[in-house]
Amino acid sequence: MLTIGKLGVSRGQLEYYDAQVAAGAEDYYAGRGESPGRWRGAGALALGLAAGERVERNGFMAVMRGRSPVDGAVLREMGKRSTVAALDLTFSAPKSVSVLFAVVDEEISGALLAAHEQAVDAALGYLEREACFTRRGRDGTERLRGEGFIATSYRHRMSRAGDPQLHTHVVVGNLTRADGRYTALDARALYEHKFAGGAVYRAVLRAEVCRRLGWVSWRLVGRGLFEIDGVSEDVLSHFSKRRVEILERAIALVGAGVGELSRERMQGIALQTRKAKQYGIDGGTWRDEVRARAAEHGLGERELRTLRAGVARIPAAPPAGEVADRLSGPLGLTELHNTFARRHALAEIAGEFHHGASVEELDRVTSDYLADPTVQHLRSEEDEQRYTTAGLLACEREILDGAERRRAEGAAVLSAGQIESVLCSWEPALNDDQTAAVRAVASSGQGIEAVAAVAGSGKTTMIGALAACYAQDGWTVLGAAPTGRAARQLREAAGVPAETMHTMLLRLARTGGFQARTVLVLDEAGMAPTRLAARLFSEAERAGAKVVAVGDPGQLGSVQAGGWLTALTARSDQGPSLREAIRQHDFAEREALRALRDGDADTYLEHMRQRVTAHEQEHAAIRALVAEWTDGRARHGAAGAAMIARDNYTRELANRAARAQLHATGELPAVEVLIGGRAYARGDRVIARRNDRHHDLDNGTLATVVEVNRATGAMIIQTDASEPRALSPSYVADHLEHAYALTAHGAQGGTFQWAGVIGRPEEFTREWAYTALSRARGHTSIHLIAAPPERERERDEYAPPAPRRQLADVRDHLQRAMRRSEVEALATAHLRQAAAHVGGGSDHQGLLSAPIDPDTDLRNPDRSRVNSSGSIPADRTDPATAERSATRLKGLERLRTHSEQRRGPTLGL
Repeated sequence: MLTIGKLGVSRGQLEYYDAQVAAGAEDYYAGRGESPGRWRGAGALALGLAAGERVERNGFMAVMRGRSPVDGAVLREMGKRSTVAALDLTFSAPKSVSVLFAVVDEEISGALLAAHEQAVDAALGYLEREACFTRRGRDGTERLRGEGFIATSYRHRMSRAGDPQLHTHVVVGNLTRADGRYTALDARALYEHKFAGGAVYRAVLRAEVCRRLGWVSWRLVGRGLFEIDGVSEDVLSHFSKRRVEILERAIALVGAGVGELSRERMQGIALQTRKAKQYGIDGGTWRDEVRARAAEHGLGERELRTLRAGVARIPAAPPAGEVADRLSGPLGLTELHNTFARRHALAEIAGEFHHGASVEELDRVTSDYLADPTVQHLRSEEDEQRYTTAGLLACEREILDGAERRRAEGAAVLSAGQIESVLCSWEPALNDDQTAAVRAVASSGQGIEAVAAVAGSGKTTMIGALAACYAQDGWTVLGAAPTGRAARQLREAAGVPAETMHTMLLRLARTGGFQARTVLVLDEAGMAPTRLAARLFSEAERAGAKVVAVGDPGQLGSVQAGGWLTALTARSDQGPSLREAIRQHDFAEREALRALRDGDADTYLEHMRQRVTAHEQEHAAIRALVAEWTDGRARHGAAGAAMIARDNYTRELANRAARAQLHATGELPAVEVLIGGRAYARGDRVIARRNDRHHDLDNGTLATVVEVNRATGAMIIQTDASEPRALSPSYVADHLEHAYALTAHGAQGGTFQWAGVIGRPEEFTREWAYTALSRARGHTSIHLIAAPPERERERDEYAPPAPRRQLADVRDHLQRAMRRSEVEALATAHLRQAAAHVGGGSDHQGLLSAPIDPDTDLRNPDRSRVNSSGSIPADRTDPATAERSATRLKGLERLRTHSEQRRGPTLGL
């Protein structure tokens, strides 16, 4: 495993490593301390330091201050704004290796240690070759390759809790030389190559252990993760005291076992139970204790002799064809993303070698795969070639080429009289936006119509009227959606028979396809995966069925590879759209949200300046949020107020705090029933997390508990939009959760009267923020958490905590995040842009009107930039955008004087 953490400039953080070093060789071999630090990296060699030379404390501190460890000369000026002294790359061995290292004799222990060191060297070499960059120029737009790391390494044998945990900290100073001078590292490059670097470490470790210890075999325990065969799970679990401690704490806090705990919740509890690092542990006594504990759990001398007497079962290297089929298939590298880089392929390929592989072998197999016919080369992006798979590219072309082919098809055209006869009597009456969309879609004749509908614009009402227009003329109108909840919304609110995309494709396969004179409405099209949409569009074209894809490209997109709706709606500014939001009562709120959707974070934050609060720690933010939620619930009812979080751990904390508040006020009865590790009571708000036809429930259905059977665990719930449902104990245990707080994915498509949104500032990316902040008709507030995100807590067992972020910086982080888009361009768009670049002009005629040249090199204008300090810089704004922002700000100031707005807590920034 490889984890990366930032080291601040504080002396306490920087002394973490030196404090554990043994006073001398005798102390180390006696076990009273860890090995001394050693210099590593090409940058250190360039300064005259020998590889492996011992690190002296003054030299280490000099590098952390941007100075030479040799003579103290200034290499990189570090001012008051320089908060990152170094990056800690920690390579941690699999638990089975760590346990064996602690319990076996010196010969085997030495072999394991040598294998670990070789793997660290290989992985560090890979990162130095592939991820050593710096940035210069305004906003860090100029990226230069660095000449190497100035790094120190510290090897440790145990975790914070004293369990065997062989790991090496490679502390990389935040500087590298490029073009004759030193500047800060581009930290993003290291984070981008983290998984590949970790995969290289693990693969080389496996290979080196097998080479040195011929009796070792490996067993697969997870994707790309292996343990030594013969070291049982009981032993591994026993030597994870921190894991046991965290589980016990989790059970005490939330009444849940490991099966109900998300990774984020586990990491948060890990931080709460963190202990101070113990120094000066007597290693001799520690080894004796570890050996005794291992024997008690099935790894004593007899088992070790059996293990050493075995013959390794090393599987053959995977055939190239099988690797290509898997990586290029629907569940491979383009399952979740439209494009990938070499590092992604290398990380996956490393996991194919059960017996491990050298860096050279991984490089060779990766190159062979990238030359396979199933892989399509796209273009270079800041020294990194991008690729996609032929299968995904074919699906994208099926959608986009199909839209071009069917543009003048004359499909499903209704006369003006037929349209007006429905619209004039339709209830509720449509607004101008909705009316124009219905007229455009019903009269265009295009076989594929894409309608961009902003959040809260009344798209379901528009769809209902459109369906009525076609039904009156004898057309069959069918609905599909990527989720069961969206399909139900089509059925119940728009009156359109609808099902999920998966279900529809299965039915079409049985029945032979769409019938004649059919109109297919694909709702929440922005969330529809490319592969499913391509199959559905192909079936529609074969039958001559008109497709109307409705969704919001500005909200959260597909979890799987997607983004095609963005491409279709961007094709023409004249296409049908719903741009007028009607959900929010306050016009100023609607205008601010429009600005946010367009990427204008300044206007939105100016509008929200009194409703944003920053908190040092997560629990303080939760308390403030729940206090506001309590008031919102009292005003608008249980279903009218919702808390929205970015991750499941924060959501669970908010749910638990909300229930505690309701118990304290007597709104939830004291008598509860524990089902599947969760406590439920009459009146609880819940959400279904799985589609279930037997229970007539969709993933995302919100409801209130009406009755719980204490003896059986069966439950009756009242859904927000329909009849009561009786739930079996198994469904409750496995697929029901509390719903006082939701994730943005869970809230998407929902409407509330009050919403409180919580998260860390960098999590408020453009699409996520717009989705979460557009849910409420009335008041929305934001609570920001300054503490580090959960992903930085995985280092809890063996590293110092991340440097604390200053509250004064939180607003800047939020502003930058809201400008940053998560939308991933289609692979086809990469090819189109390259073709337009070669042709010397812009392509305004259609998505694929220019010839495709897959070998053309083109920069990706959508890529997030990073400045020389490793942080994400503010985007440069063109004059037109700046003028629009200024105009919006002035307009909002005028609106405030005429709008009644409930104010949240004062902005604490």
